[in-house]
Amino acid sequence: MNVTIVLPTYNEAENIEDFLNAVYKVINEITDFNINTLIVDDNSPDGTADIVKNLQQTNDKIYLLENNTRGLGNAYKKGFKYAINNLNPEILVEMDSDFSHDPEKLKEILPPIKSGYDFVIGSRYIKGGSIPKDWALIRKMNSKYGNIFARFIAGLFKIKDCTSGYRAIRVDILKQIDLDNLDVNGYAFQMNILYECVHHGAKFLEIPIDFIDRAKGKSKLGINDVKEFMVNSFKLLFRRMFN
Repeated sequence: MNVTIVLPTYNEAENIEDFLNAVYKVINEITDFNINTLIVDDNSPDGTADIVKNLQQTNDKIYLLENNTRGLGNAYKKGFKYAINNLNPEILVEMDSDFSHDPEKLKEILPPIKSGYDFVIGSRYIKGGSIPKDWALIRKMNSKYGNIFARFIAGLFKIKDCTSGYRAIRVDILKQIDLDNLDVNGYAFQMNILYECVHHGAKFLEIPIDFIDRAKGKSKLGINDVKEFMVNSFKLLFRRMFN
């Protein structure tokens, strides 16, 4: 099966080369899938795109989409549409490009799609999954209870990790969704795309992952992302109640 890993980046010059090398080390060990990567860079001023262009000279499975619109959700929407229209994937994978997601887990996230699942989630909140033990209490609470809030407000009761950014999605289910109508720009995209896929009948599976805190660079999560996440949770609640 053809796979495209979509990697949104903004100021990841410290990570992107090492990360892509780690990803392709794993890709070379996976024989059942034809895998490429699409980096969607939001005009990073630190030269992330230039590093990717240099890597493209020796790896023809690395693609670059230079994006002028900030926000994780916007990057994924543009990356998904570009991949579907140009790269012929049967599976799209979401990952962070800062080593928060272990590339080795690709060996576990991809096979269930081949077995009939539509949406595979790398879950921090099922048995065997984890978040960093050294996180401050407030950050642990924000992560855990923000996810619980999303689950119950959006009605995604059966899914333990609604906000994970490590996922494999069957393209056939994505083609049933109008990505342009997903009115989200930031991290709320993760919840909204999951909601849409589930309500289009996606068969989902969660596998445990250990979320690893980035060692280099800074988190891009800001207060506007949190506000958008809260507002969109209630929008999904109203849709669920009145549709």
